[in-house]
Amino acid sequence: MSKRYLATIMDRHYLGDESFIFSCNYATVGEIDEETGLFIDRNGNEYANMISPTLLESEINQAYSNLIEMDKIKKVFGDAMSIRESIKEYEFQCRKVLFYVGKTSDGYPFAISLNRDNLKSIAEGDMSVQQEKNENELSEELNQLIKDTINGQYSLDELKQIRDSLKLTYDDIESVLDTINLQIEATEKGESFVNLVQDAEPIDKERLVEKLKKDDSVEKEEVFKPKIDIEDLFKKVTKTLIAQDEPARRVIIEIVRKEMNSKKKREGILLTGSTGVGKTELMRLIAKYLNKPFHTVDSTQLTVPGFTGKDIEEVLWELYIKCGRDKEKTEQAIIFFDEIDKKGSPKKDDHSGQGVLNLLLPFIEGTKYDACFDMRTAREKVEIDTSNMTVIFGGAYTDVYKNLLQKNGIGFNSRVGTKDIYKKATTKDFVERGMMTDEFMGRVVVVRLNDLDVNAIKRVMLESDESAIKIQQDIFDKLGVKLTFTDGYTTAIAKNAEEKKTGARGLNGIIDDSTWKAFDEVYIHQGEYEEVILDEETVKDPSHYQLVKKKTTNN
Repeated sequence: MSKRYLATIMDRHYLGDESFIFSCNYATVGEIDEETGLFIDRNGNEYANMISPTLLESEINQAYSNLIEMDKIKKVFGDAMSIRESIKEYEFQCRKVLFYVGKTSDGYPFAISLNRDNLKSIAEGDMSVQQEKNENELSEELNQLIKDTINGQYSLDELKQIRDSLKLTYDDIESVLDTINLQIEATEKGESFVNLVQDAEPIDKERLVEKLKKDDSVEKEEVFKPKIDIEDLFKKVTKTLIAQDEPARRVIIEIVRKEMNSKKKREGILLTGSTGVGKTELMRLIAKYLNKPFHTVDSTQLTVPGFTGKDIEEVLWELYIKCGRDKEKTEQAIIFFDEIDKKGSPKKDDHSGQGVLNLLLPFIEGTKYDACFDMRTAREKVEIDTSNMTVIFGGAYTDVYKNLLQKNGIGFNSRVGTKDIYKKATTKDFVERGMMTDEFMGRVVVVRLNDLDVNAIKRVMLESDESAIKIQQDIFDKLGVKLTFTDGYTTAIAKNAEEKKTGARGLNGIIDDSTWKAFDEVYIHQGEYEEVILDEETVKDPSHYQLVKKKTTNN
């Protein structure tokens, strides 16, 4: 019997000049092919080692790392955790570490680990510890950060996170921020920043304090006491939203920025991606964590005043009523305008298209509306200010992305790299192909959520705290019956959802269809069965399932 291993599947992010950042996507169980050294997961997918010379020269965007024998996993986490819990904890710990992978001057690949917690502590700084350090020690720490930045050891998102955190703690150190900003600019253009930067001057703490006192635009509490715990929020969101780690983290970062700077509040966030990838779910989870009202708007119903449809004022009234007529609570809400891509139009005078996009511009930047039930007949109105709202838009933008699809490079076999890969969409793409307006696109940050392939959809079923299959297991459990399913069952469900292009959104319906006859049987004959087993055929024919009767005891 082959030895089983636990490994993490790593996503590769291109930096340039055969150098990459690898981040953990998820942990999975599999075997190692002794001849090729490839990791083979339970579905037969093959992955090369993260520092394989062949991988560095290919276009494959996933690899494996963090290999550990399954029989040793208990020794790492102890007997208190189940195998499943141990794997989840292992995955969570691995996500804290990034790897910079490049080549030596002799052409040999190497990897440097970058711990997210260490990056965070360097960037944010522990003020109590800093006060005990002298200025030279602080300067050396920041100089090292500059050197690491020049050498390209941080991904684009990490650079932006470090920059924003440094602004909180060391706003006076321009050389550090200039270095990071130049690296961000170069990375976004796909270029490499190699200019040498002079060592940063030691921190003049007294001058920094005086500057903060004089700067009336900076609120001291916001500067030194961020309100959102990024790591905790990210961990809670990704327990439910599966296979969307990087997009989820990017959205969280953007919301944190909005909390820290009033100018950032004047921007919206545009979530793009196929149906069922989790755009609405992501924002619902974030709103729940932040204890903010969450309101979804069907953008297809919106129109400009004077035409048949729904006005902005009526949307705000609905939100106001949902918040129990609490004005202050209403003005702090997260509002999600779904299917905004349907408002794209080539006609500037289209009142239901570009007219609505133009109508939303002041809403994004923050303005006051007289919210009411009906603009034409309402007597009761309440003034609602949108300045402190978090404004989110969502849309598939199929026409935009189908033209940006690029071939996923050669794989080790046909089963690897099946995910569609898209080039980053520009404002020009959204204007020309999505028929959005320049003014609208200039007021939003675009975050694309990943498409869900069969493996990702299976992960949603098996790992998400709110998965459809776990809901069914809970229902059967209330009848005293264990619901068991084979790998063939989950694979067939995932393929069905992928073929229908419903993503995770369609899982409830498909699973309901495949389990209703089994539920009917055990509900009518309560107390007779202890287990129901579902397999691949159950998806095609819900009457195809196995029943295990309860064992009778002889008195």
